[in-house]
Amino acid sequence: MASQPAAQGESRAPLAILNNQLAKGADQFKMVLPQHITPEAFQRTILTAVQADPALLDADRQSLLLACMKAAQDGLLPDKREAAFVIFSSSKKEGTAWVKTQTVQYMPMVYGLRKKILQSGVVKDITARVVYRCELESGAFIYEEGSEATLRHRPSMTLTEQQAADSEIIAAYSIATFADGTQSVEVMRRFEINKVRQASQTGAEGQEVKFGTDKGKPIAPKGPWVDWFPEQAKKTVMRRHSKTLPMSGDLLDVEARDEEISARSVQAVLAAPVAEPMPTRLAAVVHDNDGVILDVGVRETIEVEATVEKPKQTRKAKAEPAAKQAEAAGNAERPLTVDDMENIEARFTDRMKKAMDLPSLNNIFVEIPDGLDEENMDRLKAVFTACDKAFRDAQ
Repeated sequence: MASQPAAQGESRAPLAILNNQLAKGADQFKMVLPQHITPEAFQRTILTAVQADPALLDADRQSLLLACMKAAQDGLLPDKREAAFVIFSSSKKEGTAWVKTQTVQYMPMVYGLRKKILQSGVVKDITARVVYRCELESGAFIYEEGSEATLRHRPSMTLTEQQAADSEIIAAYSIATFADGTQSVEVMRRFEINKVRQASQTGAEGQEVKFGTDKGKPIAPKGPWVDWFPEQAKKTVMRRHSKTLPMSGDLLDVEARDEEISARSVQAVLAAPVAEPMPTRLAAVVHDNDGVILDVGVRETIEVEATVEKPKQTRKAKAEPAAKQAEAAGNAERPLTVDDMENIEARFTDRMKKAMDLPSLNNIFVEIPDGLDEENMDRLKAVFTACDKAFRDAQ
């Protein structure tokens, strides 16, 4: 019996640490939260979410705090109604070994997306629905484009369990009604929804383990795309619709918006010292204009060294110090020549451009070998960023 209090104390310690970190970052949250949400209320919601899902405490802490900051920026509470914190498993290469990490991502829910769109004041109402195969075949769903676009849906109230299966969903749509009574419609067919699902880290079908002893082993889909496909389909079409609605750019671009603010706020919460220059490779890189790079694969933010004017060197001159360092370290491997670097750059550029989905793109990027110079890596990062943006725009 004497050991029980100690065990409870140990379990409460991570929560207490998180509570202190959130309290320390209250000023940072206050800067981005809307007026109707106090930092204290936001903090209580986070702690409730963590108590409901203790695995969040074991995940990468910086990714959890970054998810909190993103939720604060959108003014959504992570209560699994407006938004949720979702844990993803990912691998990153440290030296010659692959290390598995648990990272947290912020995801707005359908109710949260609707709330933000309505808060614009321009949209009076917005709703999303899914369409089942039998409804289309019976004429209960009609959608026509053209000069007189038409969308009519009479949902069937007598669907059987088989007819209402996830596999029977053939489309999803969103209808927004503006304050002046006009409407805007977005429709996505099943194959378009599936393309978004395939970009998911956990919901994608047909994935295999790419590294380690389980290489080649099938990865079973899991998560909301498996458990709540209709809700994910509705959220997907509403998210796409939001990109064409008034003020939508201020609402839902969670992957690319305000990363600098989030990163610097999280660093303030963690009271971290100024970071060293960025490693040569990240699991996945998204740039902003101020030199902050977000590791999309593990949602880890690192500040890069400020650009400093340096005397220009030839590519051959740049390769020589690397050769000397390798020799001094007793590295028996031949350092990369300029031709080697050019060939590697060409090969990985071609592979990234031919990637079929976002997970494949990330995996290709992390395979880029060490030893490339800055010019090669900058061009490869630019290719990756362009491909990453193309996949995300398709969502």
